[in-house]
Amino acid sequence: MRVLQIGHEDWSASCRVPDGVEWSFVDVDDASGFDPELLGHVEVTLLDAVCDVERLDAIDAVVAPHTLVVAQSLRFVLDGTYEPFFMRKAVVYTNMTDRQHVADTLPHQYFAKQFGQKLAIGKALVSPLHTSGSWFEGNSYLATNVDNDAFRQLVTWRENIAYSCDHPLELWPEFVIDHHCEVELGVQLVKSGTPDTIAFQKRFSQDELAQPVIFAEPTSGYLSCSVFAKGTGVVKVGPVHYRHSRAGAGQFLPGGQRIVDGRREELFVYFHPGNLAPPLNIYFSGYRPAEGFEGYFMMEALGHPFLLVTDPRLEGGRFYIGSDELEGTLLRVIQQHIAYLGFAEQDVIFSGLSMGSFGALYYGAQLNPLAIIAGKPIVDLGHVAERGRLVRPDDFFTVFDIVNFWNRTAHDGAEPSVEAFTGDLIDRWNGDPGFGATKILMSYMEQDDYDDQAYYTLLSSQTGKPTTVIARGYQGRHNDDNTSIVTWFVNQYKRVIDEYQEARGG
Repeated sequence: MRVLQIGHEDWSASCRVPDGVEWSFVDVDDASGFDPELLGHVEVTLLDAVCDVERLDAIDAVVAPHTLVVAQSLRFVLDGTYEPFFMRKAVVYTNMTDRQHVADTLPHQYFAKQFGQKLAIGKALVSPLHTSGSWFEGNSYLATNVDNDAFRQLVTWRENIAYSCDHPLELWPEFVIDHHCEVELGVQLVKSGTPDTIAFQKRFSQDELAQPVIFAEPTSGYLSCSVFAKGTGVVKVGPVHYRHSRAGAGQFLPGGQRIVDGRREELFVYFHPGNLAPPLNIYFSGYRPAEGFEGYFMMEALGHPFLLVTDPRLEGGRFYIGSDELEGTLLRVIQQHIAYLGFAEQDVIFSGLSMGSFGALYYGAQLNPLAIIAGKPIVDLGHVAERGRLVRPDDFFTVFDIVNFWNRTAHDGAEPSVEAFTGDLIDRWNGDPGFGATKILMSYMEQDDYDDQAYYTLLSSQTGKPTTVIARGYQGRHNDDNTSIVTWFVNQYKRVIDEYQEARGG
C-alpha cells in the first residue's frame, strides 16, 4: 500500500516504515509536490501540519473519502475554508503524538481490497456428544433442543477459515436462543504447516459476542470454530461471518458502517460525499455470496454523493427485509445522510439491480425520492418461489429461505405469509400517495425466469397516478444480457441527473 504524508518533517526518516508500505512525503511549503500525476494512487493520506487549502484542492483526485487522516492538534487550528474539502473527504482526526504507532496501524486500516465470507450453515455438523433432536431451517439456522447445566459442544463446521497474521479478522456468529439458554463461540488456531499444532484457543462468552470478535494473533494458520451451549430450550445456530478487520476505520471499506438488530442480523452502508451537490444516489447491491459492497466505481463516476447498501445474510442476501428494528435503522441512516447533506427527499435517487431493485423499490416507496432506477426488477418473492419448481429448478434456493422464515409478525402474533406481505406492499403502491411524483425507470428481461410479472405489477399499480414509469425490455432470462441492462441503467442515471440539474437551473 502507498501512504502520502503531508507535513514539515518526513516521518520515514525517524520511524520504521511497516513492511509492504511505500511512503511518500510532500512538504507543505513545496507547491511542486502537489501534483496528482506525480503522486499517483495512494491508500491513505496523513496531514500533520497546516497546509494551504488550495494545495489540498489540487490533489482532490488523489485523496479518497474516509482516507484523509488529520492530526487531532489541527482540529481547531484550521479555519472554515477547509470545511468543503474536509467534508468531501469525510476527514478522520487522530492523535499523532506517537508517530510509530500511527504508522504501524495504517496497514491494518487502509489496505486496498474488501473481503468477507461466511462459514455456511450447510457445512455445519451437530456434535456427536449432543444427542437431542436437531433440524435445519433452510440456510438460515441449524436448530436443536438443549438441556445442559454446563456448556457442551453443540455445533462445529466441516471447513476452516484461512487466517493470515497480516490481516486480523472480525468474527460474527449468528444465533437465536431461548431466554434460558446461553452460548459461547469456541475458536482454535492450527498453525500453518502443521497438522495439529494448536497456536491459540479460546471460548468467547455471550457477553463478548455482543460485538464482533477481533482475531489478531501473530501466527498464521487455520481457524476452527464451534458453538457451545447450556441451559434449557431451543438454540438456533446461524453462519459465522468473517471479514478483514480495519481496526476501527470502517467495515469492508474505510468508512463502511454496520447496522445490526437484536436477532444479530446485519446490513452495511457506505457513504461517499462526492461533490456534495444533489442528487444523493443510493445503490442497493445485488445478490452476492461474497460479502462486501458493490457498484463503487459505477456510482463514483456519476460525481455526486452516494450510499452503497449491502446485505450479507443467507447465501447472498435477504433482499433487505427483516425485523422492524433492522429496516427502521436502515431508513433512519438514509434520512440522516439526506439531512447531513442538506437535501430534501426529492433530491434522492434509489437504485439497484436484481435483488437490489427490491431494496430500491421497497425503501424508495417509503420516502418521496426524485427517481427509482431498477434493473431486472423483483417484486413478488412468493411468485419467484413458486416458479422455482418448474421454470427454474435447482436454482436460487435463497428465495425459499425468505419465504419459509419470514421475519415479520402480524399485530395479533400470527406469522403472515409472503403473499400477504406482497399484497400489503402493492396496496401501499396503489394507495395515496403511492410513489407520488417519483419517476420509476426499469429495464427487465422479457423471458425472466425469476419474477416475470414485476414490470406489469408495478405498471398496473401506478395507472392513473402522477408517477412516470419508463421501461425497456430485453430478450432473455433473468441472468442473460447483463451488459445491456447495466448500460441502460447507467444511461438512465445520467439522463435523470442531467434533467434534474437542468430543472434546477444548472
